[in-house]
Amino acid sequence: MGYIYTYEDKVHPSWIDHNQHLHDAQYFSIFSDAVVGFFAKMGFSIDYRQKHDTTIFNLEAHITYLKEMLLDETFTVEVYVYDYDHKRVHFFLKMFNQDQVPTATYEVIMMAIDNQQRRSSAFPDFVFDNIKTYYEEQGEFETPKQLGHAIGIPRK
Repeated sequence: MGYIYTYEDKVHPSWIDHNQHLHDAQYFSIFSDAVVGFFAKMGFSIDYRQKHDTTIFNLEAHITYLKEMLLDETFTVEVYVYDYDHKRVHFFLKMFNQDQVPTATYEVIMMAIDNQQRRSSAFPDFVFDNIKTYYEEQGEFETPKQLGHAIGIPRK
């Protein structure tokens, strides 16, 4: 396995819900922060986007909760690029607790947007090249069962 971008933090008191574990909405925020950090590493930071009137939008997202996270637990999020083209990136993120036990996964497709037109646009060439390099250097990874998972109640 090659280089994998990671995001690390811990479960803060303000993130705890009435069930005394990490609030479900907070997972989206954590995964979003990880993706923002990834794009900054690719040269597509929030500052760059503001200066060039461009951004990224989520097109579709799905979280799978695997194990609850409790107050003060530390975690790591790993960011994988599953697929990409000149306008979109299909990410798969994995969250692990301090014992390296998987706690959640996040699948999202994001698209580059021209802020003036409010329409899709291509990533700047250097960002596309950086995503391509990252994809190639991350190496092969086993397709997780959560990838592309359809939600539903299984019937016999």
